[in-house]
Amino acid sequence: MSSAIPLPQIDSNRHPFRGMDILQTAGYRTKPGTRGPCFDQDIWDLTAVADAPASWPRSEKILDFTTIANPRWRNVARAYLMARLLPTHPDVAVLPQAYRTPLALPTLRHEVSRLTAWFNHLTAAGINSLSLVRQPHCDTYLSVISRSRTDPERSVTPGTIAGYVLTAQTLTAYSPLLPDCYAPGFRPWGDRSAAGVAGYERADVNQTAPVPDDILRPLLGNSIYLIDVVGPHLAAEATRARQVIASRAGIRSALRIDQYPQVIGEIQRQMKAGVPAPRTTPGYIGKRLASGWEQDDPLLPFAFDSFVRDTAHSLSKRRDLERLRPHLEAWIRHCGTEPPWCRDATAVPRADDHSAVPFAIPVDHFGLETMVHVIADAAFYLTAALSGMRASELAELTGGACRREERSQGPRFWVESRRIKGEDFGGVPDSWVVIEEVHRALGAAEAATGSEPGELLFPSGSNSGNRYAALRNWVNGSGGQRLGLAPIPDGSVHPRALRRTLALSIAQRPHGLLAAKWHLKHVSVATTEGYAARPGGHQAAFLAEVQAEEEAEHTRLTIAAYENYRQGLLPSGRGSRDLIAAFRAVDEQLTGHEAGAPVLTDDRRLERLLKSRAKTLHVGAANYCWFTDPKKALCLTLAGTPNATEPLIGMCDSARCPQATHYPQHRQAWADQAKNTQAVFLGNPRLAPLERRRAQDAYDRAMRIVGAIDAASKGLNSEGTGSGQ
Repeated sequence: MSSAIPLPQIDSNRHPFRGMDILQTAGYRTKPGTRGPCFDQDIWDLTAVADAPASWPRSEKILDFTTIANPRWRNVARAYLMARLLPTHPDVAVLPQAYRTPLALPTLRHEVSRLTAWFNHLTAAGINSLSLVRQPHCDTYLSVISRSRTDPERSVTPGTIAGYVLTAQTLTAYSPLLPDCYAPGFRPWGDRSAAGVAGYERADVNQTAPVPDDILRPLLGNSIYLIDVVGPHLAAEATRARQVIASRAGIRSALRIDQYPQVIGEIQRQMKAGVPAPRTTPGYIGKRLASGWEQDDPLLPFAFDSFVRDTAHSLSKRRDLERLRPHLEAWIRHCGTEPPWCRDATAVPRADDHSAVPFAIPVDHFGLETMVHVIADAAFYLTAALSGMRASELAELTGGACRREERSQGPRFWVESRRIKGEDFGGVPDSWVVIEEVHRALGAAEAATGSEPGELLFPSGSNSGNRYAALRNWVNGSGGQRLGLAPIPDGSVHPRALRRTLALSIAQRPHGLLAAKWHLKHVSVATTEGYAARPGGHQAAFLAEVQAEEEAEHTRLTIAAYENYRQGLLPSGRGSRDLIAAFRAVDEQLTGHEAGAPVLTDDRRLERLLKSRAKTLHVGAANYCWFTDPKKALCLTLAGTPNATEPLIGMCDSARCPQATHYPQHRQAWADQAKNTQAVFLGNPRLAPLERRRAQDAYDRAMRIVGAIDAASKGLNSEGTGSGQ
């Protein structure tokens, strides 16, 4: 082992942080009757802190410095973290390279993990003082942290690597406060930034991948089924179970001999009715076997204690069971045993073929609890998917968080939560306007879990990975398949990805899975109303995300339309002439007014040229509206609002509007309209003559649009007159 080079360092026995209460000194409140950890302790227990966000799990509030092998470096880690928590402390404020904003409490655990990895790597390399660290030690460390600890075959993301590198580098800035430090002038990886060392580049765009349709479709379909079909029945059974279990908890007196006739009478009554004896849990059966019960004892699975508590409101002992054994064995021999909950469950339609099945099979207490968690998990993911709430905001939801506001134009549904991201520790109250399906889902979760007002609805909401795995495993297992639920394929799902999916779906509506399943216009309106009600809330941030995605989607569609134009695939419709003229103007700008086809050497330049045209695009289910002039908009003329700033896309008559165009992707919508008109109206011999003429006109118009789309896609409508419409 190498010998340390003596360097002037601070005496740990006279350290400026010695004896400090960490939470109090850093300005955090503690829960009544508790105290925070002391700086000198090797384990910092932060569970005493008040106002902690619900998404911060208890396991991350315990900082264990004993995992650092070298005791001297435990002191270094504590001093470094305390300095990060107290940037205004006199001994920290004078350090020229120290951070000027305090480290957030929930991030301390990550810093401890990085320090532990770095220090233990050095210990394994035979280094016992930071003054002996050289660049080769850093290079070998980089190769270690670049691979997953649990799966060495898997690479770690550059962002994660950069975090480990930055922690090792930042120790340099706090050297005067550390009991051990790097040699003067040494900094791991020199002047290179942590991002440069890790090869990390901050993306300009949101890189969170949306949830694939093949996962999203069964996840949301199953969730709404569980909430609406199974939820009410399960909530009633769970409420009854909680009431029974609560009544058992207060029993203190033992069963008396004079109560035996009462117990025997109940046994005989249930045996006569053919009711199976209550079965205990597998875990309790195991305890009985461990305590000496025989494997073939007929009373081994019998829940005797629960039965006595419910029947005689008394506690039982083994001697009571033996005295009543003949009666109990007769009951079990005649009727068998069965778990106590969800007996005679109400029949519900299966999700696939709608045939009737009980909403649940008999289960023990743990099985019932599992189903309660399934309903809560379904509500968690449906809420995330249809509201855009972050995981930290979902974790703050409590019983009584939903409220309904009656209005003349229809009810508005509110959800009260807390805004955590970007706020001071603990967050601030915030409200979301949501659609009815979300309001109903949260109500189902509250009813199933029995959450009281103010009690967390999703107490383990931060660990969404485990929550999703549990839901998917149940759906794909015997419980979900018995109800005809669609299996959910492998793949990760988390609130961040669902938020991204919703933002993209609103921006790209009316197409996509969510648009087909739910009225995304309602989600969009709810989001806008939430922003208007609380402009500073996080629903405003989500609305900004949606608007950014919408702008990007419209730019993409406009560029695609331009590319189609260059390839001879022209639009049809009365607005096609103006659109083609605009594209020709772009051609001229790209070629600099020189003859010949434009050469696209710069995608960014093309995007800039088409940006203004993209801002006029409004996407309909069966057309594109290029809203360049409100006075030309037929929908505004018909509505009597010629000065509106946006078209009324729901009123669009794209066959006649001079700003509407049609593309091949719209053909199916018009073909379907023609087919349905012919089948429903023209095929009806009882249709009145006037209605038949109207139906025939609608059919002819749809078929003309289909023909025009076909002709334009072949380049036959080069002038874009839309004369066929």
